[in-house]
Amino acid sequence: MGIFNTEDCPICGTPTGAMSKSSAKYNGVYVCKDCAKKLAANKILLIKLKKYPLEELQRIVGAEDQKQEEHQEEVEAFSATKKIGNFIQFDDVNKKIAIPKTSFTGKIRDLQIFDYSAIAEYELLEDGNSIEKGGVGRALVGGALFGGVGASTGHKHKATCSKLQIKITLNDMKTPVVYVNFIEAETKKNGALYKMIYPMAQEALSVLSIITQSQKSESSPHDEVSAADEILKFKKLLDEGIITQEEFDLKKKQLLGL
Repeated sequence: MGIFNTEDCPICGTPTGAMSKSSAKYNGVYVCKDCAKKLAANKILLIKLKKYPLEELQRIVGAEDQKQEEHQEEVEAFSATKKIGNFIQFDDVNKKIAIPKTSFTGKIRDLQIFDYSAIAEYELLEDGNSIEKGGVGRALVGGALFGGVGASTGHKHKATCSKLQIKITLNDMKTPVVYVNFIEAETKKNGALYKMIYPMAQEALSVLSIITQSQKSESSPHDEVSAADEILKFKKLLDEGIITQEEFDLKKKQLLGL
């Protein structure tokens, strides 16, 4: 069959016409673009589809369908109690954060959602320079608290900003970091756009600080006792010469969240 003929996708069985066919084939039959996209998202090389059993490809596509359905349900359940522009949203009832994905026109087309409890650290970056940072058990600190934008030498004198973003580190190995992009093009700091957007980034930082400090306060005293007990255990190992001072200091910082 040619590319302009209609045929059933060998993986999902959906009738596939010229506009919905991918360039990949399985057993000589064109795979639909939807299945091709889902397989590629799972790092399946489309030029090597024939090496996979059909059942395995169908399982991968089915799992991806299930994941998309669950994500759609999560998006529908998300109810923003606070929005900061189209940059970040907060659902304080369900304790979730959403980072909107927007189209070229600025219309929100999807939400990247994660739990309050997933936040480990957050940091405001301007052109790669750290302005402020905080996290669970930490106060919000940085250059902007002591005289405005740009604490580092040289950076504070720059008249423009090319990228302003908040980096959020998550307790998630699959998605360890997400970014909230406020400015992504050369922007004058004395211009109206920068003066409008920078306070939004500051507001987002403040909300993240409230969330993480609240998460810390909600942790049980037992957790703190456990951390203290663990430190004592490692101190004993240090005294016995089993670990080095450097290893002890590193472990102590990890347990205290420093």
